[in-house]
Amino acid sequence: MHEILRSTEELEAFAPEWESLWKADPQATPFQSPAWLIPWWREFGQPGLRCLCIHVNGNCEGFLPFYIYPNAEERQLLLLGAGTSDYLDGVFSSLCKVEDVRQALERLMVDQDWDVMIPTQLRPESKLLQAMSRLVAAGRFDGESCGRMPAVAIAELPRKIRSNVRYYLNRAMREGSVEFISADRETCADTFEDMRQMHTARWQGSGLPGVLADERVLAWHSQALPLLAAAGVLQLCTLKLNGESLAILYSLIDPPTRSERCQYFYLTAYSIEHAALRPGTLLLALAIKQAAGQGVQTIDMLRGEEEYKTLWHLERNPTYGFVLRRDAEEPATAGNARRFYDGF
Repeated sequence: MHEILRSTEELEAFAPEWESLWKADPQATPFQSPAWLIPWWREFGQPGLRCLCIHVNGNCEGFLPFYIYPNAEERQLLLLGAGTSDYLDGVFSSLCKVEDVRQALERLMVDQDWDVMIPTQLRPESKLLQAMSRLVAAGRFDGESCGRMPAVAIAELPRKIRSNVRYYLNRAMREGSVEFISADRETCADTFEDMRQMHTARWQGSGLPGVLADERVLAWHSQALPLLAAAGVLQLCTLKLNGESLAILYSLIDPPTRSERCQYFYLTAYSIEHAALRPGTLLLALAIKQAAGQGVQTIDMLRGEEEYKTLWHLERNPTYGFVLRRDAEEPATAGNARRFYDGF
């Protein structure tokens, strides 16, 4: 049996069951948690929710969080978090098999209110990816890869990074007291506001507004932060010099119940007044050191080919997407898939 959630009220009522599934899924990242996606939906979705609950032996064992995005040309069925989340997927218990997911997708294809399904940013181990691969008419394309590295002590970082960290950390310490502080549930809102000001000042200096100038983005994160902190997946860290913020890292971390934990570096900001101290490099190095001490195995710097990332010797982690027309009998071409994907 497959149940489709079509309203925000139904999605919010399902949140406890969703969270249980997310905790039980060893492949699920914090980007699939209700703490991340329900606030996102409130700000960026509505009203076309099409979340599918997959029931196995009478129990909900899988969840596919789709919604309808009506662009100018056609009605696209996308995953919640599309565009602003680096990994997308459903959540599944061990009892939910790939064939169950495939059958659930076929149930969605019965509905007449969407034209094309485009799930993206799926990792190779994803059950949704494997289920999409079994649908003959689905055309597969490469998504944006993410950069990963081991969580290690500073002494084990790449040579150039290690040298820079030692030099600039010594410089900062000669100027005063250096602190690396993690926000808690009580301080995360103030820390995020500090980050917003820092991030906006840096981008305005380049003549651009920056992502944190968007009121919907701010509302989303303001709602999500306390929920992420309560779920134990928020790491909001600040590098300070004499009590003044030099740089802030907004990251998510797999819960301690995961056998292989990863920390995801989502957004950083640094003080342009202290750019000479390379606060961004210092912040990331200290965050990686802290992650290693907390039993995290992997650091994921997510999407983007920014120049600074080359210094960290990152390994690319591929993702994939699909284009599936509801009434298609033949697979979409790679060219069409890329055209749809570039439109996000």
